[in-house]
Amino acid sequence: MTERHAEDEPVEQDSPTGGDETTEEQLDADNPVEEDTLKTLDPDAPPA
Repeated sequence: MTERHAEDEPVEQDSPTGGDETTEEQLDADNPVEEDTLKTLDPDAPPA
């Protein structure tokens, strides 16, 4: 039996923010603080 690890799996490109396309479409920032928060939720954004 071969152990599988998350790092062995291919990385999906352009993952939707919030987990799925519908959620990503509903996320809308009203001010700069919310924009920063949404950037932290983006799975494709590099870590700080």
